[in-house]
Amino acid sequence: MKQTSLLGLAKKAASDKVHRFQNLMVMLTVGYLLACWKLINKRAAYGVDRVDARAYEADLQANVEGLVAALKGGWYRAKLVLRRYIPKRNGKLRPLGIPAIADKVLQMGVAKILEAIYEQDFLACSYGYRPGVGALDAVRDLSAELRSGRDHFLVEADIRSYFDQAS
Repeated sequence: MKQTSLLGLAKKAASDKVHRFQNLMVMLTVGYLLACWKLINKRAAYGVDRVDARAYEADLQANVEGLVAALKGGWYRAKLVLRRYIPKRNGKLRPLGIPAIADKVLQMGVAKILEAIYEQDFLACSYGYRPGVGALDAVRDLSAELRSGRDHFLVEADIRSYFDQAS
């Protein structure tokens, strides 16, 4: 992956908080998306187009070139997301959206660009949906903080439907 480009974005975002990035689409090149391909889970389910990673990879260069041409030509349209329901332990079903493989490649590319820019704004104590950290890291650090004795209370709240309620 063009680390220097992503690193350059990250450095600019960290050093100039008011900078407005322009035309990031120029970064979505064939070479960049081929590098993003390496980050895709090849064992994941296929989307509505029924093209799995193995089939897409059989003509990877042409597929990515076509994807970039459609994107830069303005006629790219993401395919519908395939909806599947996964059973949960409590008997309910959890909805799962499965994008087409080409859309996954493009999403990975865009995510890496946005991550390079916006990761600079997060505090070290922020754990949600960030690379390299997760819920277990948050629990570990919170446990250590509580053991230190400086804090005496922990409040847990389930806000799942909070915004669904009319005030």
